[in-house]
Amino acid sequence: MSKILLPLIRVSFVMAVLFSALPATAHYIWIERDEMNHARLYFGEYQDQEREISGGRLDEIKGPQAWLLDANGKRQALKVIRRADHFELGMTPSPVSPLIAEEVGYEVKDWTRHGIGIVKPMFYTRFSPLLPRSAPRPELVLDILPENGTPDAFIVYFRNAPLAKAKLMIYAPNFWMQERHTDENGRVNITTPWPGQYVLEVIHLERHPGEFQGQKFEAFRHRATLNFNMPAGTSR
Repeated sequence: MSKILLPLIRVSFVMAVLFSALPATAHYIWIERDEMNHARLYFGEYQDQEREISGGRLDEIKGPQAWLLDANGKRQALKVIRRADHFELGMTPSPVSPLIAEEVGYEVKDWTRHGIGIVKPMFYTRFSPLLPRSAPRPELVLDILPENGTPDAFIVYFRNAPLAKAKLMIYAPNFWMQERHTDENGRVNITTPWPGQYVLEVIHLERHPGEFQGQKFEAFRHRATLNFNMPAGTSR
């Protein structure tokens, strides 16, 4: 066997073991909108091209809520319909209107063996067209917003305040990944070298105990994503 292939096989094996040891819910939700303004909500992992299905892990998402934000930033509720591998959000009237969604009914999880503890997972997502000179405000408990509508500067907010020192994962259209951290003002710069869809992800553990559906937990585990599209010829 090639001396070059052996190290690659070893690396692949080690990576497989590491990923198999991750918590079952390394998953998150995200919104995609096509050229016809047809919006869908997915649960899975974009970077692994994994979208959960009904009858499987998509059923863990009990009752997501979604909204369109109009030109004045006012919420308009969207009808959410469960499909085979996504939640249908319908046709949106404008390609420049942001969409947001959240799933707060996810059951309590005991991830003590992963060093996380007993937590109440909370999921949030935003689809945000990049509009020059736009200044969106946070709408979700954990929210990622483009700064001035640019594709390379973002601010992470937690409960309407900038979140410092947060780890942000960036997943590119070719599923290349990069990791960044917000500064003391919640701001972070990224690179977007290719056209297509990008998904940004952030997790924040809020150590506040509580109880949900009779199950006690030690902390909220908030997980948010932002999805946007880079048109051809505008990559940075």
